[in-house]
Amino acid sequence: MCNFNEPTPISLAKNNDKRRFKNQKLAWIRRERAKEALFCLKLTDHEVSKGNALDVGCGHGYVTDYFLGEGINTIGLDLSVNALLKAKIFNPFQSLILASGVNLPFKDNSFHTVILNDVLEHINYGDGKFMMRQIRNILWPKGKLYISVANKYQIREPHTLLFFITWLPKKLYDPIIRKLHNKGPFYPYTVKRLKNLCNEIGFINENFTWVYASKKVFSLKYIGDKVTKKFIKFLRDIKLSNKILLFLAEKFSVILFVCER
Repeated sequence: MCNFNEPTPISLAKNNDKRRFKNQKLAWIRRERAKEALFCLKLTDHEVSKGNALDVGCGHGYVTDYFLGEGINTIGLDLSVNALLKAKIFNPFQSLILASGVNLPFKDNSFHTVILNDVLEHINYGDGKFMMRQIRNILWPKGKLYISVANKYQIREPHTLLFFITWLPKKLYDPIIRKLHNKGPFYPYTVKRLKNLCNEIGFINENFTWVYASKKVFSLKYIGDKVTKKFIKFLRDIKLSNKILLFLAEKFSVILFVCER
């Protein structure tokens, strides 16, 4: 007799397939984000391979792995033991450090490049400013920082998938996201806010959001959210000009900056 309280071999296989597909999809997305980071850095004539790189908040190590594959000596740093264990499984040869991005364990002038990919929005604004000061200190003179951060005006909040939620004042959206997102609060940015932060820290900064936005507009395969994909397809089908599409995409897109010490 089959005990329905226990998983059957078939259900286990299906769950494993789903988990494997999810991991493959995440790896593909992170690899594409790593390509964006390297592309943006190269647009500034930054010779990334000439020095060490640090991937702050490396998670499962996909971005770190990609940079290593491009011949860039890269160290991954994360506060999560579980994430670093998964990163080590993904690539056993990665150099990984268990530490907080808000308390970086490095001497000044240690890195040529720092990657801050989808991390800043998970740190409160005060700690984010403190971390940015530390990053500037550990960079070489003329070293570069790549930032990818969630936009306050994204149409769909990426963790709860709620529409327009972060368009509200923080005191209204914050308790909702805290309740629905088990990894804590969310601190999205606007282009103006990020630029002001970079200026305050002393970074020379350039906005490369158009890189992310143009990929989404001109190739639907890069859009993970089905609703957003349908909306962009609709706008393309009604022959909205690429110039207008790109303008709109930049307003609601993930924000990309490259900063120089």
